[in-house]
Amino acid sequence: MRDSPVFVLATAFLVAITAELAVTREAGAQERYWPPGEWRTASPESQGIDSDGLAAALEFIDSEALDIHSLQILRNGYLVLDAFFYPYAGRTRHDVASVTKSITATLIGIAIDRGEIESVDAPIRDFFPELDAERRNTVGSITIAQLLSMSSGLQCGYEPGEPELLAMITADDWVEFALDLPIHVDPGTEFAYCSGNNHILSAILSRATGMPADEFARAHLFEPLGIEDAYWPRDPPGITHGWGDLQVHPHDMARVGYLYLSRGRWDDEAVVSFEWIASSTRARIGLRRPEGAYGLGWWINAGMLAGIYEARGRGGQRIT
Repeated sequence: MRDSPVFVLATAFLVAITAELAVTREAGAQERYWPPGEWRTASPESQGIDSDGLAAALEFIDSEALDIHSLQILRNGYLVLDAFFYPYAGRTRHDVASVTKSITATLIGIAIDRGEIESVDAPIRDFFPELDAERRNTVGSITIAQLLSMSSGLQCGYEPGEPELLAMITADDWVEFALDLPIHVDPGTEFAYCSGNNHILSAILSRATGMPADEFARAHLFEPLGIEDAYWPRDPPGITHGWGDLQVHPHDMARVGYLYLSRGRWDDEAVVSFEWIASSTRARIGLRRPEGAYGLGWWINAGMLAGIYEARGRGGQRIT
C-alpha cells in the first residue's frame, strides 16, 4: 500500500488512457513526509516510474485532443507528474462532481470513529424520528452501509441520466424527497446508482454531529490535510450536497488519495481509522455489469485493474 501511486484526473469528458508505466517497488525509499503547502516534486525514475511511459501518455493526450484539464501522479508523497491543459491552469478550484460521494463516505467514517454515529449498520429511522409508522418500517430500515454501497433498494438509479436527482433538486425539501422514494427491491440486494442516498447521508451527518457536512469536513478532514480552498454548497434547508458539487484543487484531491494510502494518518494524526479505510474500499455489492463492484462510497475495480479503488465523478474526475 505504501508504494502505490495516487493518480488524480480532472477532465471535462470521460476518457481512458493506456500507458506503460513501469513501476518498481525498490525505488522511492525516501522518508515519507506531510506537505504543509505545496507537494514536493521528484523525477519519475527516482520514485520507480519510467518517464517514457508518462511522456507517451502526454503525447497521446495531445495527439487525440482529449479534453483533460489536469493529470497528477503522486508516488511516495512526491509529484512525479503535474500536468495542466488549456484552458484549465490549475489555479482555480475544480468541480469534482461525484468524487464528492467518496468524501461524504470518509466523513461518515470519521463520525463513526468519533462515536457520533454508532455504527455503519445503524438504520435511517435512528436519525429521522419524524418518519411515520409506514416509512419507519420501509425506508427507515435502510442502513447507513446500504446507502453508502448504493444498495438502498430505493426506486432510484435505474434510469439513465439520474431523473430522480433532477427531480430532487427542484423540490422544496431535498431530504424529504429522497426519503419519500418508494422501495423497489429489498435493501442490500442490488446495486443502483442513486445520488439521493448520499444526500440522506449528509442529513444524517448533520443530525449526528450538529454540523453541516461542509463544516464537519473543514474541521475534521480538510484542515488536518491542509486543504484551505474548498467550496461545498448546501440545499435550500441547509443540508450540504452529499452527492456532488464539491469544488477543490486537483492537488487537494491528491491529499485525499495520499491519506488513504497512508492508512488514514496525516502527520502522525489519525484522521480516519484504517479499519474504516479497509472496510470502505472492499467490495460490498456487485455492479449491473460483468466486472467491478462498489464499496462504501468507492468504486472497486476488477479484471486487469484488480486491487485498485477509485473515487469517480461525472466528466472523468478521478482519485485512483
